[in-house]
Amino acid sequence: MPPHNLSEVIDGIMQYIDNNDITIDELIQYVKAPDFPTGGTIYGYDGVKEAFHTGKGRVVMRGKAIIENVNDRECIIVSEIPYQVNKADMIKKNADLVNDGKIEGISTIRDESDRKG
Repeated sequence: MPPHNLSEVIDGIMQYIDNNDITIDELIQYVKAPDFPTGGTIYGYDGVKEAFHTGKGRVVMRGKAIIENVNDRECIIVSEIPYQVNKADMIKKNADLVNDGKIEGISTIRDESDRKG
């Protein structure tokens, strides 16, 4: 089970205590979706709803990146990655694509994250 926001879960539990006949669709108003520690954006809510209803569902996620100018160069800053994507593997795969000439215009790839992200 993916992680969820604790305060949303508590709100959902309180609603269930007040009304143990609450439907899943009503409960979803309080526990909206998983809350992933690495960030990322959920695309399409159907998979989330299916998971709440059946216990199985496909949640499509994307990371977040911005382009910044640093020392007169454009830099792609990846600030969030999808849940359970291994950061080191992602960096290696991107470096391989650059080295194989499949992605052009990137001169350096490095991990500048720390314990806080």
